[in-house]
Amino acid sequence: MTDASNESGPLYRPRFFLALSHLLFAANALGIARGAIAALIDMASRNATSMSKDLLRDRPAVQARVAQSEAIVNGARCYVIDSLSCLWAAVCTNQADPSRKLAQMRLAIPHAIHESVRAIDMVFHAAGTNAIYNINPLERQFRDIHVAAQHGAAFPIHLESAGKVLMGLRPSEPGW
Repeated sequence: MTDASNESGPLYRPRFFLALSHLLFAANALGIARGAIAALIDMASRNATSMSKDLLRDRPAVQARVAQSEAIVNGARCYVIDSLSCLWAAVCTNQADPSRKLAQMRLAIPHAIHESVRAIDMVFHAAGTNAIYNINPLERQFRDIHVAAQHGAAFPIHLESAGKVLMGLRPSEPGW
């Protein structure tokens, strides 16, 4: 077994590794959001609310929120994948200064987390009072995503630092 501290491959470069570790929090948030959308779709085919006999799936407002949340999650996921791909290519080709690519990656992570919150808030509210009960997975997903957004990977400093890089400045945050 090799000692990882002696590795010199692209995966072991400190700037890339830190971004990669934060990427896991974006993936977690996107997964929670994907589960919440699926939970609403499943619930909407079985439930109405106390104010109507119509199933949730038959309501235009619910349909629109499902579509919006789907677009939000897919857009955030694409940004994460694209920025990771571009950063990986820069690191693998020993690009002299991959700071702009790193900035995009560091932007994509909190963006994905916060967009996941937005998407889950939409489906949670679309579910109505059905969503507030412990028996409904949306209740747990709503709590989980709001906790996930409190992690350091979602902090505004990442946006500030990436903005500095995009404006040609050097950020003071560790990992740059």
